[in-house]
Amino acid sequence: MKKIQEKFWGNIPISKSSKGWRIFPAFLKRLLHAFTRYFPMLPSMRASLHRWRGVKVGKNVFIGAEVFIDDAEPSFVTIEDETTILARSTILGHAYYPKHFSKILKAAGDKKKVEVKKGAYVGLGCIVLPGVTIGEYSIIGAGSIVTKDIPAYCVALGAPAKVVRKFSKKDLTI
Repeated sequence: MKKIQEKFWGNIPISKSSKGWRIFPAFLKRLLHAFTRYFPMLPSMRASLHRWRGVKVGKNVFIGAEVFIDDAEPSFVTIEDETTILARSTILGHAYYPKHFSKILKAAGDKKKVEVKKGAYVGLGCIVLPGVTIGEYSIIGAGSIVTKDIPAYCVALGAPAKVVRKFSKKDLTI
């Protein structure tokens, strides 16, 4: 059985939710994810389909086209109300590494929750890595790579993303 598994998955460890007969629901969720990413639809429909996959998605959330939200562990991602995630962004709640790197990258392969707090804005083509929280009403600039928590009410840019400006709630039009 192990050889068959390696034939399909390579040397990436497989979670319990993808072993045996459980592979079929996991595969269907991945198909739903691909449909959600590439099929033209309203952003509200896209948010609903991500909810079906297991992503915790709040109200009035805009999720753009080609947004990749963790395929293997969608339940590790929480997107709160009034959040915007623009096209071609990626949000990961886990990382898998080949078995031969297990001693070197042990902690890096852990599954960690990701939270995008209320009103946050994730710009075009951003990458949000496992274990990160993006604070309320924060702005993540296009192409940024978020490797650490970003506090509320600030603008963060770059790779890795760094806070470049802070603002207050009274600066918002709510």
